[in-house]
Amino acid sequence: MQIAITDRLTCPPEVLSRVLDGEAVLLHLGSGTYFGMNEVATRAWEMIVSGTTFASLCSSLEEEFEVESNDLERDMREFVGALIDKRLVTVTPS
Repeated sequence: MQIAITDRLTCPPEVLSRVLDGEAVLLHLGSGTYFGMNEVATRAWEMIVSGTTFASLCSSLEEEFEVESNDLERDMREFVGALIDKRLVTVTPS
């Protein structure tokens, strides 16, 4: 799935998440899919849970972690794509 920068990312109601020792753990109740995250992915997840656009997600992470925008956008497209594939994120086109 191609993600547009204006797409809104949210957590579906059938996904539970907890942050333990700075790392998020997600569980999809319907499929039983379990997903663990590192520090940067956890920060991204916190923004997704509160509802954010892909552009805002990348912009915030770029400032917070001082990473090149092209590298960050590529990595976030891969990360969000994996979450979409596992039905852990809902994408709403704007």
